[in-house]
Amino acid sequence: MNLNSVKVIGIKDESRKDSDLSYVNKVEGLKTILKRDFAEWSNFDSWDSISVQQWIFSKALDVFRGKKVAIKCDCCEYVDSIQNDFENIEREKCYGQKSAYMIEKVLDEIVLAKERRASDGTYSA
Repeated sequence: MNLNSVKVIGIKDESRKDSDLSYVNKVEGLKTILKRDFAEWSNFDSWDSISVQQWIFSKALDVFRGKKVAIKCDCCEYVDSIQNDFENIEREKCYGQKSAYMIEKVLDEIVLAKERRASDGTYSA
């Protein structure tokens, strides 16, 4: 798993040639969820759209399997930020950054689940 596996790009940014390009505006219902208050949109399990949850989960699985993912937002011309730097995510307006945050959050859960299975399925660390 590469720390730079998820990259958010703006409208005028170029995608890496070796990454799977996904467009935020093509995921029906994603923006509706990400427009909510942080407490709501950051709680993946409370999302009312299973198809949007599946999209986030599939991107997290892609990263888990070693693929690179580019998330193209349509709210920014260029995205100039450090990848995986979600320090100010509560105030973030970019749908791409919010999507990347959720992908990373779900990825963390996938990694944790794998570790738990590897240690006989118990929940001890």
